[in-house]
Amino acid sequence: MGAQHGFSFSEFSQAGFVSDAARPDGRGGAAGARIEEGSLMEVTLYSDGSSRGNPGPGGYGTILRYKAPSGAVHEKEFSEGFSCTTNNRMELLGCIVGLEALRRPCTVTVYSDSQYLVNAFNQNWVAGWLKRGWKNAQKQPVKNVDLWKRLLAAKEPHAVTFVWVKGHAGHAENERCDALATAAADNPACHKEDAGFKG
Repeated sequence: MGAQHGFSFSEFSQAGFVSDAARPDGRGGAAGARIEEGSLMEVTLYSDGSSRGNPGPGGYGTILRYKAPSGAVHEKEFSEGFSCTTNNRMELLGCIVGLEALRRPCTVTVYSDSQYLVNAFNQNWVAGWLKRGWKNAQKQPVKNVDLWKRLLAAKEPHAVTFVWVKGHAGHAENERCDALATAAADNPACHKEDAGFKG
């Protein structure tokens, strides 16, 4: 599923909390699992998206991080590039891939520099879209609805909080995700087709 790097993630994987690769079709993950109070592992998800032109070649970068009770930090990185997409689609996909990699319900804090992603939940845009049948306040169809639906499905088993961080402001994890995303966007040999993109 594209590049995967980082520290040993064996405890995370062996415990069944994260898959070895994200599912490109959005299946799998923790869907259908039940959240039990006090049983959720705390995970931090950092993500970023990039496109060279809008639309144009693009990519996402994602970091999943878990601190074990022993104090050991376990981390896994994901990235993938696409031949023609948009920045917003890559911002969404970076978050989706991280959530879909989790096999059990978790408490997840998502850090992103995308106001498009963060405000959709923190300012209740998504709730409004759902009430209006995936129409925005201007009664126009919501863009990237395929990814929003996939994100809601990936988010559903978890307790998720979204936090906005300023991009290109020295936030180490955001900078790393940006580097992963831009490297994927700039590597045409590994590009896939963004099947949901409608240019």
